[in-house]
Amino acid sequence: MASYNIEQTRELLLKVWSVLLMALYGVGFLREKMLVQQAEALKEDVLPDVAKLFFFALMFVAFLIDIVEMREDKEKAYRFLFLSLLLGGLSATISAMQYHAISWVMGG
Repeated sequence: MASYNIEQTRELLLKVWSVLLMALYGVGFLREKMLVQQAEALKEDVLPDVAKLFFFALMFVAFLIDIVEMREDKEKAYRFLFLSLLLGGLSATISAMQYHAISWVMGG
């Protein structure tokens, strides 16, 4: 029974982690779009604050995932924290490159 609950908890946390990572990339994509299209709107830009919120939420959920995974196997410690730090830190760069690639393909 306990391993079933741990598996359900891990699945839920992985889904939340995935949604937060997608949201972080989405914010980076929107930020790059705003940078390219209009510089005046950036004076009141809240997207960097939203990105910070999503990044720290991602790190917190990764910490929870690592705690759940360490209950089964101590060798899996801090795997998701490292992944979150790497992917979350590079999210703005990757989403900006994706925006420019998509705009180039679409002819914009």
